Amino acid sequence: MKQTAKRAAIATLVAGGIVVLALALWKLKLVIGLFFFALIIAAAMRPSIVWLERHRVPRGAGLAVHYLALVGVIAAALAFAVPRALDQVNHALSPSGKAEIAQAAKNSKGVKHQVLTALQKRLEHLPKRSELVKPVTNAGVKAFEIAIGILFTFASAAYWIFERDKTIDLVCSLLPRPRRKLVRDTWDLIDAKLGAFVRGQLVLIVLVGTVLS
Repeated sequence: MKQTAKRAAIATLVAGGIVVLALALWKLKLVIGLFFFALIIAAAMRPSIVWLERHRVPRGAGLAVHYLALVGVIAAALAFAVPRALDQVNHALSPSGKAEIAQAAKNSKGVKHQVLTALQKRLEHLPKRSELVKPVTNAGVKAFEIAIGILFTFASAAYWIFERDKTIDLVCSLLPRPRRKLVRDTWDLIDAKLGAFVRGQLVLIVLVGTVLS
């Protein structure tokens, strides 16, 4: 009887622990997703950072170079796109712009007609300035949350660049000795393949964006 009660108690504790862990993971799903995204970023940057380190560039300096290059690319893209976008928005909000959109929607067909018609309806039912106060406040809060998420992601990527090897050593130390090399080689292979895939996609995006622009 005591053995049955003990087993039931252990099973209840295990089931309760699994439920609690699942709920915690669900609540932290955004943080976990950002952390995995940081691992992907680190995998994409690692080969070039290691190459710079071999040429006597400290790992921290190499990471800073990558982040500065990323900021420069984003700034250049915004400098190229934002002025044109603002001009188009201002023109669309003007009476002549609305008339052009209405005429284009009238003379178009298919998907283009649907898009222009939807845009025309949006322009005709724009909210007043007094109605934009609360949405702007909510947008400010959301922008702050996005900024915190970005900082967390890139800080986690930097941490993984410096601490990945120590983490692998810690994980492998918990495994039987014959399996340690297999786990380490598998981990390195996954990291290398993932980084190569991300770098290939970035090159493809740059080429397509350059051609289309």
